[in-house]
Amino acid sequence: MKKGLTILGVIIFSLIITFGLAEVFSLYHFGEAFTITTITYLLYFFTFLNYILFSLIYIIKKKLKKEKIGTKKIGGMVLFFMALIFLLGFIVLLNLDWLTYYSNYNSQPFYVLVLIRALEFLFPAFILMIIGIILVVKKPER
Repeated sequence: MKKGLTILGVIIFSLIITFGLAEVFSLYHFGEAFTITTITYLLYFFTFLNYILFSLIYIIKKKLKKEKIGTKKIGGMVLFFMALIFLLGFIVLLNLDWLTYYSNYNSQPFYVLVLIRALEFLFPAFILMIIGIILVVKKPER
């Protein structure tokens, strides 16, 4: 019951902070219709905040119980964080590409820009996530 309340509390807190930041940064104003860009930013902020808060709760609980946190687990968390930063870069730069694509006369299709940004950002993010999963899940050998 306590674990479920913690998860629910983190999710509600993340939602409040997400919409608060969206309002502060003028990404979304309450009462307006959602656009694809707005939904993308809101989902990213929500995921990012959830990851940070759950990581902090995990570390705090381990420290309160005086349990040792392995360097592999911390390394895995850092790699997941870096993967989220790469995803943010992909989202932001793809939106900038979208804006400049229609303001310039380009002969290339837009999916070429998407593929280039995917190779620049999504591929390294995927590799970082795989390495992070291996570090977190792999049991130490004795």
